Amino acid sequence: MKPDPQYHEPRSAVVFRHTTDAIRNSAHTDSSLAQAIAEQYMADVAPGERILQFHVGIDADSAEKALKANGQIIARIRNGTVKMPVDLEESWVRALPPQWRDACSRELARRYGFLGARIPMMEPHAGVLAVARLSVEFGHTLEALTNILADGRICPKDIPELRRALDEIGQLEAELITAKRYVTGHLHELAPRAVAGSAA
Repeated sequence: MKPDPQYHEPRSAVVFRHTTDAIRNSAHTDSSLAQAIAEQYMADVAPGERILQFHVGIDADSAEKALKANGQIIARIRNGTVKMPVDLEESWVRALPPQWRDACSRELARRYGFLGARIPMMEPHAGVLAVARLSVEFGHTLEALTNILADGRICPKDIPELRRALDEIGQLEAELITAKRYVTGHLHELAPRAVAGSAA
């Protein structure tokens, strides 16, 4: 007897889940995020390569019409009337607010077996950003674990919080790897100079 197939949530469903959460919990509305997605797609994809034709306004009246038309395109994709083109995924995710963009990107990367750690920038200000992101993810992880342990026992009703904690730990792990690469990169860059300087 064959085992039941283990189906995975479609990639588009992952993107839509993070999108819905962003709309509920950020300053974005359906319309403003749809426009952000349209603009990101047009910035990312050359005109001759585009599968979707988003609208651009040249004055107040046409801009309002373009906003509505772009909102309808995204709405039809979100409600399943039209399947999400693969070429849109990256721009869509990049258009999400940072918190949701990072979480969605990492979840999509994990589906391929990657941790989803960000390649670090080596500029000095990037170190400050890495510390800030570490702090945020550490706080989210502690909050998720605290919610699980609040009543002193773990039972089936804790499953959603356990899943959230696992996700937060994964995001913290990714930020740690990014920070480690930042420190390692600078150490490798500076260590030979230090050796050369002491030899002189």
